[in-house]
Amino acid sequence: MDTTELRKNFEEQLASTDKQIAELESNLAKAREYKLKLSGGVETLDLLNPPEEKEETNAEEPAAE
Repeated sequence: MDTTELRKNFEEQLASTDKQIAELESNLAKAREYKLKLSGGVETLDLLNPPEEKEETNAEEPAAE
């Protein structure tokens, strides 16, 4: 394999790797957005129906003051 073929092979690998990185970054951004939406859903559910632990803590705080 001469240097011209080697260079061509490396350049093809670089282009392929750049494409893979772009796809992975896109998927990562989508996953982070999905995680944010799920967190928002959990927070909404907590507001609508607070977990019992938080209710007990809130009930004890005014008595302590």
